[in-house]
Amino acid sequence: MKKSIITITAIITLGAGFTGCASTAENMRAQGYGPDYSQGYGDGCTSGKKAGGSMFDQFTKNVKRYDNNHKYKEGWDDGYKECKSEEKELMHSIENSQRNQAIRDSGKYKY
Repeated sequence: MKKSIITITAIITLGAGFTGCASTAENMRAQGYGPDYSQGYGDGCTSGKKAGGSMFDQFTKNVKRYDNNHKYKEGWDDGYKECKSEEKELMHSIENSQRNQAIRDSGKYKY
């Protein structure tokens, strides 16, 4: 039973990593956001996920663009905040699930 929870957790984490930032900039452009904001958001999102605990993302920031392009900076800041928060929430959910499973596995509580 414990192995199945670990497997499910790994699948959820991988799935969340692959559905997020890789296509964020493209999706935002398709929704009408400008290319600078969209690219900034995508880079900030990847960075935010890393800061939130993702093992599958890396910090990404074009510092020159961030310092000189208001739209890129705005997008990066927005993406970072949003995706860091989402990643932390995901990690918290996984930790709670694992803790609950450990309690069930211990046999201490009968359901």
